[in-house]
Amino acid sequence: MTHWLVLPIVLPAMLAAFLILAARFHLLIQRVFSLAGTLVLFGLALGLFWQASDGTVSLYQLGNWAAPFGIVLVADRLSTLMVLITCTLAPLVLLYAIGSGWDNRGRHFHPLFQFQLMGILGAFLTGDAFNLFVFFEVLLIASYGLMIHAGGPRRLRAGTQYVLYNLMGSTLFLFALGTIYAETGTLNMADLAVRVATLEAGDGAGIRVAAVLLLMVFAVKAAILPLHFWLPASYAEAPAPVAALFAIMTKVGAYCIIRFYTLIFPPELEITKGLFDLWLMPAALLTIALGMVGVLGAGRADRMVAFSVIGSMGMLLAGVSVFTPAGISAALYYAIHSTFATAALFLLVD
Repeated sequence: MTHWLVLPIVLPAMLAAFLILAARFHLLIQRVFSLAGTLVLFGLALGLFWQASDGTVSLYQLGNWAAPFGIVLVADRLSTLMVLITCTLAPLVLLYAIGSGWDNRGRHFHPLFQFQLMGILGAFLTGDAFNLFVFFEVLLIASYGLMIHAGGPRRLRAGTQYVLYNLMGSTLFLFALGTIYAETGTLNMADLAVRVATLEAGDGAGIRVAAVLLLMVFAVKAAILPLHFWLPASYAEAPAPVAALFAIMTKVGAYCIIRFYTLIFPPELEITKGLFDLWLMPAALLTIALGMVGVLGAGRADRMVAFSVIGSMGMLLAGVSVFTPAGISAALYYAIHSTFATAALFLLVD
């Protein structure tokens, strides 16, 4: 079962390459292989989730290089839950795209869809901060291609805005990773948690800067106020099945906040104490308010759903920001429902 851990990343990558190189002009073949691939991913996700359900943490060392020097994938209850949500949503969205003909309104829909899954699943499974950055970039490239699928000036403008915001986030991410590596000599998340915990309060200035930068990056991904501006137009203008898949993409940002700020920068960590826990809750509440006001003021149904995504992310962050097991459990429970409800709404307003 341990070797299954790499398949949710390798399978969509190989499938995307096959669809581009061997089946680019055969829509039926693309549909069959893409749908079959998502169903296989669903089966893999069920297996990984079942394995982790008793608290077992599985590791996979790529190339048999041990951490912290090699790339490590980690499957625990949190990551496998997010993988299962993604792999449950993917075939449903793909069925709608095929049935409605959205996949035939532009080129390379199915390869980009698979690359998008690779980026999302890789972000959930990686145990290395630099590889998280790599999967973020895979996400960015694939999601931009999907967003402008079928063309149109409004879609192109929204896609450009989306890319610019996320490129700024990527730049901050690189600065943060460079600072962390300079301070600790590692980017492996588990190793990083150990080394950061041993730093003296007077030696943690660089870590404090990096922790704030990372929170800004993840807040952009999660569309948290005031870094939410890219989302309404991007999600509203995206093709309906793409917007439905994007319902899980904002959860990547929330997942990273949970992962980093409970494992590496927990509230009790002396060198970062008070940097996040004091203002995350107000930011979450303001994000909820902004989302609801946006829903009331939106002139189109798709924009209403897009603003509801912002409100739901605020609700999720409100649970996370108390940094207790009960609060985070409630946030994850809410994440499951909001992901599928949001995806269904985007498909309904198509």
